[in-house]
Amino acid sequence: MAVLSIEQRGLGDAEDLFRLYGSVFGEALTEASRRRWEWQYLENPATTGAGPEIWVAREDGRLLGQYASMPVRLWWGSREVRSSWGMDVFVAAQARGRGLGAQLFTAWSDHVDVALGLGLTPSSYGLFKKLRYHDVGPVPLFQKVLDARAVARRRLGRVAGAAAAPVLRLALAARHPERGRRAEDVVVQPAAGFTPEYDALWARARASYAMCVRRDREYLAWKYARCPHRRYDVLEARRGGKLEGFAVSRHEDYRGVALGWIVDVFADTADHAAKDALLGAVLDSFRAAGVARAQAFAMNAALGDDLRRRGFRQHRSPMQFCVRARVDSGAVFADRGRWHVVFGDSDMDR
Repeated sequence: MAVLSIEQRGLGDAEDLFRLYGSVFGEALTEASRRRWEWQYLENPATTGAGPEIWVAREDGRLLGQYASMPVRLWWGSREVRSSWGMDVFVAAQARGRGLGAQLFTAWSDHVDVALGLGLTPSSYGLFKKLRYHDVGPVPLFQKVLDARAVARRRLGRVAGAAAAPVLRLALAARHPERGRRAEDVVVQPAAGFTPEYDALWARARASYAMCVRRDREYLAWKYARCPHRRYDVLEARRGGKLEGFAVSRHEDYRGVALGWIVDVFADTADHAAKDALLGAVLDSFRAAGVARAQAFAMNAALGDDLRRRGFRQHRSPMQFCVRARVDSGAVFADRGRWHVVFGDSDMDR
């Protein structure tokens, strides 16, 4: 009789898992996964000596599937708890329909205090809800058109877009004006590196959030400075020389349109002046780079207000978010407006 087990990934499982990954997703995605694997799983500062937090389904020694997660330290209410983002899940074609996905999900979520599922596929979203995770998404998506002509030409074609651009520009300025004004006491400058000041900023600002992944210098350096497949720009907001916040951004060509991502903005939630100065500086850098549209995901209500003051408008979001907590969490779930979830969280920007 076949024996099925769900267990943590072993040291010798790598090649078998990559072969299985290739059979499910194809060789191109498998090669990309290989290139970022060491950074994503081994170099993560929250990874312990027990190895990556990856669960596998095995039957008579043969691998049938896996669920990989990204461990983090999570500010949850008024304390830090063990948490992780659920990420790569796949099951061999011949093993589907046996409930392995649900068993892998449960093995993962039973291992941490708070399990976080972000940017879910329709099938994963359905399974999360079936397993009675809290459905707290979608995470709001905000957009701002910076170059009306480029956006209009992309949607309507060269001739019609050129004609429509002035009307679009006036309509957006009227409906979503940029009302931000930088405080004179806030100075924004490029970050020279993630120094001990970032630890102090995290210690000061974390209590203004009900939920937020720990953003100390170790985490930030791993996530943004050492990321092998993305190049990020980091700006700092200072007041009297003291670090009060930071913003992470990047831009790229997406289907013929220059797209700018505001990946993260972090400061005390009440420090609107620091966040506004950061947003203004990021938008200036986007305009200088020829970015046509800026985008940001932001669950935090205060950050959403900051984005709106800078002329961003909210759009329908594809980023579903489900959470399961095994610790006291009633007050945290009731205070979702103070959760901080952005595009830089989990592996959304991979």
